Amino acid sequence: MSKEPPSPMDSSRQFGVAEILREALYLPTRNKKLMLPTMLLAFLTSTFSFIGNSYIPIYPLLLSFFIKLHLLSEKDPNTPQFYDLLLGIKYEAAALLRFDTIFMVFSYILSLLSIMIIVYSSSTTYSKKQLTATDLLLRIKGSWKGPLVTKFYFTLLYVGYSVLSISLIAIPLLKADGSILRIAIFALLGVTARLFYVYLAMVWMVGLVISIVEEGCYGLEALDKAKDVTKGKRMQGYLIAIVFLLGDGVLNVGYIFETTNGGGSHVVNKRGNGLVMFCVYMLLKMFSCMVYSVYYCECKMSQEKENDVARSFTYTRVIDDHTPSVDEQLA
Repeated sequence: MSKEPPSPMDSSRQFGVAEILREALYLPTRNKKLMLPTMLLAFLTSTFSFIGNSYIPIYPLLLSFFIKLHLLSEKDPNTPQFYDLLLGIKYEAAALLRFDTIFMVFSYILSLLSIMIIVYSSSTTYSKKQLTATDLLLRIKGSWKGPLVTKFYFTLLYVGYSVLSISLIAIPLLKADGSILRIAIFALLGVTARLFYVYLAMVWMVGLVISIVEEGCYGLEALDKAKDVTKGKRMQGYLIAIVFLLGDGVLNVGYIFETTNGGGSHVVNKRGNGLVMFCVYMLLKMFSCMVYSVYYCECKMSQEKENDVARSFTYTRVIDDHTPSVDEQLA
């Protein structure tokens, strides 16, 4: 006989990373009428978003742009290499400025729509609230502006952190001049910066969930509130982010292996493998939204429980302070 899934929002249990992942995995079975159609809709919107975001990867483009700027300063202006670098910089600067604005904005909005669909349906299902797919779409229609502002700040922070990391670590690394010690130091700094970004991205993602679930809380307010909500469960959130980082890394390695070593494969087979990897990637992104929704609900419930205990303790102290002693009652 199969074991029944644990009941969600059970205040008597302290959920760890494995339990949160399992709860998210069980969500589609708890409200099939809501979760299955919304997951299909989110998958379709994520597909268009993925195509848009993959059109010009901004992080590699930024890295290549800064590297070319550095190499340009070391080349003789009279050499063909200098001219080639100049043309490359001109092209990448134009790509960064243009970035196919219309298509980017369209895919950006579709990405947000996909996240909103998954997050709101997941949090509603996990909280045992009744909601139809029509109610969900009406809810999203009336509250999309707040999450859009939050995701915009999320993107700005991501780009700012990427530029800062490249400027302070990648560029000085190019000037290491073969020094093993300097290379090791900057490599360690690079790993540290990446791990710290994983933590920041976890907090920012919770902030995005907050802006979707909680009305009137968005932008920097939602991102700041995420720090308070995750207090006490940050290690769980960080480990969850690490899990998805590893999953994303495995998919990237598989994609690189497929594209570099699959030269002799049949074209149909290569496209089939690419389609499978693409579907797995989309499912992983959707699952991450479900996991962060469950994680937020657990953090919120834990915070409310702590607040109730604090209020109860304060109320008890007030009663004790104002209760007359036996001598006062006899006086």
